[in-house]
Amino acid sequence: MDAISFISENKHIFVIGHVLFVVLGMGSALVTDILCLRFGFNKKLSHSEVSTIRFLSQVVTISLVGIVASGATVFLSDPERYMDSVKFLTKMTIVFVLCINGYLLHRFVFTHIGDKNILTSPRTRTLRKVGFALGAVSLVSWVSALSLGVLLHISVSYDTAILFYLGILLIAILVSQVVESSLLEQRK
Repeated sequence: MDAISFISENKHIFVIGHVLFVVLGMGSALVTDILCLRFGFNKKLSHSEVSTIRFLSQVVTISLVGIVASGATVFLSDPERYMDSVKFLTKMTIVFVLCINGYLLHRFVFTHIGDKNILTSPRTRTLRKVGFALGAVSLVSWVSALSLGVLLHISVSYDTAILFYLGILLIAILVSQVVESSLLEQRK
């Protein structure tokens, strides 16, 4: 039995693993976003809160690796069908955005998350704005990927689906900047 036949015959096992990674990744990402927002309103991060955010971000990273690996395995069960699926291609684009977004969060935000006065200093405002924007991208992308995962199919073109997703992203990023600004105003 070759690898592709094995994958095709046992696809359900790989799908279960994929779903578990999605649940773990999305759950951890959403909890991280909620905690960051809550901590932002408190205007101070304790050592415990920083450790929690860093731990959850590592869980998200591991989950994304699992999502990509298990998703690739599921894809191999029927590549022709998946490559012809607008839903699949849209979902893969969103997962790619999640991976880039995660890299940017780790590279620019989480490395400074424990810095003193990160939530109150005017000098760190750009970093906060970036963090809020990336958090919005995370939230919208996870919910979009999950929504596509549970839909049987979508009846729009790939371009239309991506434009819709980008529109929602833009709105979420704008809202995130308003929320960050309102936090800064409350600090004065």
